[in-house]
Amino acid sequence: MEINLKEKLRSLRQQKNITQEALANHLGITPQSVGKWERGEGFPDITLLPKIAFYFDVTVDELLCVDQIRIEETICEYQRQSKIFQQDGDNEKNLELWEKAYAEFPNDCRVIEGLMYATNREAVYPCPKDKAERIIALGDALLQKSTDTSQRANAIQCLCYTYDNIDKEKALYYADMSGSFNITREELRSAVLDGEEGVKACQSYIMSLIHTAAMTASSMISKTHFSHEETIEAYTFAIDILRRLYSDDNVGFYAFDISYYYRGVALEYAELKDVENTLKALVESCRYAIIEANLKDMYYTAPMVNRMKYTKANTSKNYKGNACNLRLKGLEDDRFDFVRNETTFKKIIADLEKHVEHI
Repeated sequence: MEINLKEKLRSLRQQKNITQEALANHLGITPQSVGKWERGEGFPDITLLPKIAFYFDVTVDELLCVDQIRIEETICEYQRQSKIFQQDGDNEKNLELWEKAYAEFPNDCRVIEGLMYATNREAVYPCPKDKAERIIALGDALLQKSTDTSQRANAIQCLCYTYDNIDKEKALYYADMSGSFNITREELRSAVLDGEEGVKACQSYIMSLIHTAAMTASSMISKTHFSHEETIEAYTFAIDILRRLYSDDNVGFYAFDISYYYRGVALEYAELKDVENTLKALVESCRYAIIEANLKDMYYTAPMVNRMKYTKANTSKNYKGNACNLRLKGLEDDRFDFVRNETTFKKIIADLEKHVEHI
């Protein structure tokens, strides 16, 4: 446990408008000793601590910031547990955790942010009114309290998405609060950094851009009525740019996305009753789902991303099990009934079942 006396001592002295000399005289020591304590170059004799605490009308624990240290350790433990729940896709336990944290620390911005996201992830789509109201209240509170750039950006994003199904004008209000796409931290870092750090920044930025482009192409489908051909083109575009970036098919984390996009293609061909192309898309969807189910920490190896690393501990998911669990559930869709007795379809089922995560 690290005790940070210097900041607390300086703060208490300034609050009471007391000079180092005055405090030193009261304690019977030199002003230079007080100066060293406040610079973190020394520590008072243990016998002086009660006298200093009494002088400032605080407890010894308050003087040593022991309470604050305990708070920090407790919140860090909440964050550690939350990361585990998010990796497992256990949204219910994650929400329970942050509700408990919020009951203890309702004014801590990290806790407000944690509860906001936990509420958002646990809610079904479209977000129920009570959950939406809770997210909005937490998001607004975070914007009022926090000066942290990342926390504020997360609150804006969450508020924008929550209002999207409630009030389009409010959603756009928060969207306009966000920064321009042309001026981002990632873009500026990739421009400024040189050498290996510069290459890593560029590769990280490229990954973000391609992933964003793929998601945008797939989300475009829901904006208005698209023909089957247009929908297939949108999903195929998303697949193609991801596979071009990961040109050796070592797609790592993005195996989940590609599997999802191929499932979208399969559904469109199923609507058209195109047996051959439905099964082709399902085979690919299955293949990438199995890749996702067996991912381990690794470096990407394609030339444009070969400084980047996939680390499972840094990821979270909004579902239990793995991609194979989701794909199996998705294959229950009655639109696939017309290929259900095909040998290829049965093999897809068998292959997925070998790699599901038992939950």
